[in-house]
Amino acid sequence: MKKQTIAIIGAGPAGLTAAYELSKNENYRVVVLESSAQVGGISRTINFKGNLIDIGGHRFFSKSEKVLSWWASILPIVDTTNEKKINYHNQQASLQGFVIQSAANSFLIRNRKSRIFFEKKMFDYPLRMTPQLIINLGLLRSLRIFRDILWARVFPIKNEKTLEDFYINRFGKTLYNTFFKEYSVKVWGKPCSEISNAWGKQRVKGLKIRELFWHSIKKVLLPERLRNLKSRTLTETFLYPAKGPGMLWEVVAKLAVERQVEILFNTEVTSVYTHNNVAHSVEYLSNGAKKSIEVDAVFSTMPISTLTTCLSGDNTPPKAVFEIAKGLEYRDFLIVGLLVSRLKFKKENGKMITDNWLYIQDSGVQVGRLQLFNNWSPFMTSKDFCWIGAEYFCAKGDAIWEKTESEMIALAVQELATIGILDPNAFIDGTVVKVPKAYPSYTGTYHQLAAIESYLDGITNIYPIGRNGMHKYNNQDHSMLTAFRAVELFANPESGHKSELWKINADDEYQEEIKK
Repeated sequence: MKKQTIAIIGAGPAGLTAAYELSKNENYRVVVLESSAQVGGISRTINFKGNLIDIGGHRFFSKSEKVLSWWASILPIVDTTNEKKINYHNQQASLQGFVIQSAANSFLIRNRKSRIFFEKKMFDYPLRMTPQLIINLGLLRSLRIFRDILWARVFPIKNEKTLEDFYINRFGKTLYNTFFKEYSVKVWGKPCSEISNAWGKQRVKGLKIRELFWHSIKKVLLPERLRNLKSRTLTETFLYPAKGPGMLWEVVAKLAVERQVEILFNTEVTSVYTHNNVAHSVEYLSNGAKKSIEVDAVFSTMPISTLTTCLSGDNTPPKAVFEIAKGLEYRDFLIVGLLVSRLKFKKENGKMITDNWLYIQDSGVQVGRLQLFNNWSPFMTSKDFCWIGAEYFCAKGDAIWEKTESEMIALAVQELATIGILDPNAFIDGTVVKVPKAYPSYTGTYHQLAAIESYLDGITNIYPIGRNGMHKYNNQDHSMLTAFRAVELFANPESGHKSELWKINADDEYQEEIKK
């Protein structure tokens, strides 16, 4: 029996999940075409002189029993929250049957802590209604916030179209102006008034002010076993691979290769040939040579705008679809890894701060977020130094993107010094990692994305999956769920329709955080 050949474009979480699942069937030949020299996509881990960089920060948690069990089947789990090795229990799902091994080769259970750094003060994140919040904001501003929250409840914006409308309806104008308005421009390069409210509905839809109140009260009054946190934004622990997210995906790739999956690195897909609504072959450049592979299916995680332009044959996109694809926008990203001897934060309860990251809200600096890698995992760097990542959201070709590495490091050090986080004399070493098309943006022609979805649904054996593959700001567990379902649909076409893929994370009650 001739094996069916499946090409997977991209070796990020969605692509590798699909490859691993497909490799379970001996009748499939699976070929992964990866444009870079490393697996993991935006979830890869960068090694700089033994110091590990997590690009963008990745907390591993999910409401999906399938995803949690899948992760636990790849890496064992060690609870580091109370220095005991116990089974990990999620509020919505549980994991059983794993074997505890060395912590360095495991998932660690970590405490979640992220705060907003604004006007040299720390604010809980997600925002919690506490006396400290009122002290930090000041009484008058706090009263305006409560007034506007009530006003938004009684007189909401009825025709909610933009992200600005979304935030004001849920948080009121004063809180929106304080924490969301300028920061959104820093992150997305555009004001909330130009971003679709679909972004908020997807990423923030379960979080409401009344839930923040209730969560704060429950934490004080109720024992942990009685808490039933419905909003994932309020999840307080998460899994984390001891040596960064790339550690997981490197293990997945290794297991897939052991099952005869082929992974071709430094490989750029140039064309997907179609005939009679079926993809028949994929052309690609590998080490400067043009090659082609005949396929029975294509699982694509490449940017949907690029996939659309790569299609050839009699299913070449009509002009209208091509123009929509051309108009889709992305936000690029770079992270400056800084090795420093110390930070200037005051100790809390006699210890250094334990935040995973800080959202830098100050408008006078361009840095948007600061990762504290030591707090992600003790295996990310030497205990003798502080290893941090200053994150900048930008557009390829703009002033930030075009800076040299030394210029970018100098800027990060200077900005962190300006807001009181770092003494420039504490700087030891640094590096810069650039990530194009890190975040699909809900701007440009995003509101017309359904036309591309419909067009791709018409090609029976192309399965768009993952964040950029579907132009959706998915977390990696939702990218994995698109891969799981795509594999099921390919193996059993009668089980459903490809259009189901677009609904994953659209109707599911889920969000990781308010990333404004």
